[in-house]
Amino acid sequence: MNTQLQLPFRGWSRAEESSKHGSGGGKTPRIGLVLSSGGARGLAHAGVIQVLEEEGIPIAAIAGCSMGSYVGALWAAGLNGRQLEERAREIKDRATLRSLMDYIIPPSEGLIRGDKLRRHLERDLGDKTFSDLDRPFIVIATDLDRLSPHVFDSGVVSHAVHASSAIPAICAPVKLNGRRYTDGGASEPLPVTLLKKRFQLDAVIAVNVMPPPGEDEARSEQALMVDDKSTFHVLSRVFHTFWHKVNLLAYGNVLDTFRRALMAAQLHLIAKEEAAADVVIHPRFAASTWHDFEHFEQYLKAGRGAATAALPAIRELLQNTPTNLNLETISHEIAPSHTRMEYLAA
Repeated sequence: MNTQLQLPFRGWSRAEESSKHGSGGGKTPRIGLVLSSGGARGLAHAGVIQVLEEEGIPIAAIAGCSMGSYVGALWAAGLNGRQLEERAREIKDRATLRSLMDYIIPPSEGLIRGDKLRRHLERDLGDKTFSDLDRPFIVIATDLDRLSPHVFDSGVVSHAVHASSAIPAICAPVKLNGRRYTDGGASEPLPVTLLKKRFQLDAVIAVNVMPPPGEDEARSEQALMVDDKSTFHVLSRVFHTFWHKVNLLAYGNVLDTFRRALMAAQLHLIAKEEAAADVVIHPRFAASTWHDFEHFEQYLKAGRGAATAALPAIRELLQNTPTNLNLETISHEIAPSHTRMEYLAA
């Protein structure tokens, strides 16, 4: 399926969707939810979802990219926000994360295959297809052969999520139906426009967990290591110095440089897509890196805080017509804790 406007999924008629999620012509507007890429930061999506559930905010359709597709797939399959938090808490340390890595030797296509991570997802999804999901859901990956975003809306959901989450140069490309796919964040890290094209929606809430331009990830990574007292041991310092030289992902090394160059393009794409959303929820983190899944509590808290701050704007979506809405960007930052709001013309 390409990125052009398509009819809703087979088995989901407009009448069926309206009866489940409301209709643009009725009292309840049809609201879509977009979950961005962002690695471990994507755990904040679970915090946002918890608040939406607690407040009874109806979501008619979901789009997910990379980590957003992982969280979105579980939610679309019927897991609730608390169950999403339980899944996040499973990755309690780096050793647990490493146990899910299937390394490629030699690393010609990437550092890992990603099959273990897909099977981890399949504990909940099994072989469910998109038509088996409880909520309409699309996954965005990047087609390496066509050099364009690709929308998955049919087939096995876990395979689509695997393709969408295959971080370039880290994960090997995923081959499906004779084509090669990589991380959807490379082409559509916040797929607001694609969700709008695919479904009849009155408004879209976008959750962007990517760092803002200028955030110093190197300083963030050092901040995350402060609590690790072993780093102050002389032998540990020697080890970390050596490891920095051989670790291709370390700050300033080749894969880190590649990733940061890719992020520069992503942030420009995100800025355009945020302008197409009606409410943008942007959780902020005092210290974060894309791989620190063990700091799940920080991300969940940030997601909940940002979503809570956005509730007045979200409730406005439920009360007003789209033409009367403003684009509202909500940022919630942990340490120091404060909320910042910016209003832009719709």
